Amino acid sequence: KKSEAEAVWQKSYHEWDSFLESVDRDLQTTDGQLSGVKSADSLSPETPFTDGRSGKSVTLGDYLGQGQKLLLLQASQTVLEARSLQVLVVSFGSFEGAQLWLEQTGCTFDMLLDPQRKVYRSFGLGSSYAKVMKFGCLLQYSEYGAVNRDFPDFPPRLLEDIYQMGGDFLLDEAGKVLLSHPCKNPLDRPTVKDFLRVVDAAGCSADL
Repeated sequence: KKSEAEAVWQKSYHEWDSFLESVDRDLQTTDGQLSGVKSADSLSPETPFTDGRSGKSVTLGDYLGQGQKLLLLQASQTVLEARSLQVLVVSFGSFEGAQLWLEQTGCTFDMLLDPQRKVYRSFGLGSSYAKVMKFGCLLQYSEYGAVNRDFPDFPPRLLEDIYQMGGDFLLDEAGKVLLSHPCKNPLDRPTVKDFLRVVDAAGCSADL
């Protein structure tokens, strides 16, 4: 059983996680040390991006129109569209990498590129060896492999910074941040219901 295997591995994986934490300390790459700033409470409509599909220069304002917006979330498209919510996938990767990722995943959401990571820094999203490579995450990914779950297959030349932490953020049509969720690890994501609760609460007290 998984629980029995974890009992055997426990000493080793605690040592592995402790080693990664020491790497973060020595290289000063923990997201907490790198960010050290208050997360932005709004994003300007003039915030620049590159469209991940066309390669054209765009701004956040191009996507802030009628209804509320969801930034950095991939979820149930039908449910979100029924509530006038729009998903924007934001990546720091290259245009070529974005094209390959979109092709391999079949993602239909709009994708914006932030190669300078200005928005990442605005939200205080840093990097961490320990949080990305911790034993629990590697075990989860191995379980995905065991059930033949597909992952994008990137050539080495297109591999980006795998230690960059991500997050999920809910913005209204003016760019105000209604919900901020910096990820504690690559598998840490809020649910669609979490976002809908915030939308419902804001709808009762604000004109969104």
